[in-house]
Amino acid sequence: MAAPVQPGQFSIAIIPDTQNEVFGQDQRFANRTQWLVDKSAELNLAFVLHTGDMVNWDTPPDHSQYAVASTALKKLDDAAIPWIPAIGNHDTAAVCAGGSACPGASAHDNLRRTQTFNQYFPVSRFPNIRGAFESGKVDNTYSTFAAGGENWLVLNLELWPRSSVVNWAKTVVSGFPTHNVIVVTHSFLNPGGAIEQTNGGYGDTSGQYLYDNLVRPYSNVRFVFSGHVGEGGYRKDVRADGSSVVSFLGTFHSNTTNPVQILTVNTAAGTASTRFFAPQNGATWPQYATTVSGLQWAAPSRPSGPVIALRSMANNMIVTAESSGAAPLIANRSDIGGWQQFVLLSVRRNAVA
Repeated sequence: MAAPVQPGQFSIAIIPDTQNEVFGQDQRFANRTQWLVDKSAELNLAFVLHTGDMVNWDTPPDHSQYAVASTALKKLDDAAIPWIPAIGNHDTAAVCAGGSACPGASAHDNLRRTQTFNQYFPVSRFPNIRGAFESGKVDNTYSTFAAGGENWLVLNLELWPRSSVVNWAKTVVSGFPTHNVIVVTHSFLNPGGAIEQTNGGYGDTSGQYLYDNLVRPYSNVRFVFSGHVGEGGYRKDVRADGSSVVSFLGTFHSNTTNPVQILTVNTAAGTASTRFFAPQNGATWPQYATTVSGLQWAAPSRPSGPVIALRSMANNMIVTAESSGAAPLIANRSDIGGWQQFVLLSVRRNAVA
């Protein structure tokens, strides 16, 4: 089974293409999300991503595949585990019954028609969303969370995004220089671990365009996750300033089990480890397990002054500003990390005559 993370680390779960898991009474999708809920504390699970192709095709008027997916993902909603989906080609009006391109229609135009997806997965379903490219559409949004003593921003982008979407994404990333950015989009890496050069013949740009215009220029982009093709893989790119971005592929299109990728981040050590695990039958894919080292994180702006830690006289524990200060102060730490450091300020009071 998947091993628990060590103290001070946190995990992100990445659900690969689930298009083969949404038919009839198939419980693989729900089994995976229930496992994530059950193991959330053990994994210190901070966020869940879905890399797209949630369904295989729409089935109006009942939208049965969307209903299966929505029910499975409601387990995360009910457990208050933040998550966000990227939209794959099969999640749009570009794909019709049988999983092929809709005959006699423009796949390029239909790729941006996502009404049914947004009916089942509206922006209101994602409380961590902070902004969107198009109002009321989850296709291109950004969300934030705090973990490992760092601030994080998740940018989910449409498949082979329009240049206008990439320009919007650039303003988001540049506007959050002290956040570590995670990009999730349906197609970025190919099965060989190279950046995808094509757009299927009906997209607007490519993985290479996204890399050249967003991923490479911004040093606070840390991770990119994608699916669409192959099984698994990764690559690490180092920018001219020494910062790194790591890209992970996870797809599988399994007909028998339900892989999920677990990325464990150790911000203190500057490492990220990934592994694939199938909750349904315990299958693993060790050929895709890897640990990437030498990672750096966005430096938050901090007030000046002497840095101190606080030890409680009540229980001899270190005081922590849990969740980067988003929770009340509490003395429950034995070691001093980012959340346990405070700046000493001198407050001058005017004398009263």
